Amino acid sequence: MNGKFRAAIATVPIEQYAFQGQLPLCLAGSAIPALDALKPQADEVWGDGQHEVLTFHYAGHAVNMTFRCLDGTYLFDSVDVWADCSDCGEIGIRTPEGLFLHATGAGVKLEPFDLTDELVYLLPNAVTIHYHKHDEQWMLTKIGGAFLNYENTRASLQTIMNGISS
Repeated sequence: MNGKFRAAIATVPIEQYAFQGQLPLCLAGSAIPALDALKPQADEVWGDGQHEVLTFHYAGHAVNMTFRCLDGTYLFDSVDVWADCSDCGEIGIRTPEGLFLHATGAGVKLEPFDLTDELVYLLPNAVTIHYHKHDEQWMLTKIGGAFLNYENTRASLQTIMNGISS
């Protein structure tokens, strides 16, 4: 495979990933190679006995892909974004204001969750977009690709928010 999948991931814009919800939906053919074929291309490989995570590092962000150890089934993905990265290129959703502009343009409704030290926005595709304060401004730090359905993700975020306000 010689890094072809790693190179393909690098071409996926952060905004496309957020609004499509899963890495396979962003790639031509939507096929994720087998776990063993991907391991040599990953910058990090770690696991807990039940899951194995492959991490691919790029300028300003890292893509994480989670697989089930038992049979190598691909489960979900996420993207970590360096909030303080000044040279990681243009990311239109780097701030909540940018996210609102993109969502409005795409006709996508956002549901906000204020978790005190983190702002999380839930998209209809069950993606979560996370912002933390950096230099007095909310900055993008993580995009959690769709794993659970919208209602389960929403319930989980609501439980966290309720726990904070209690």
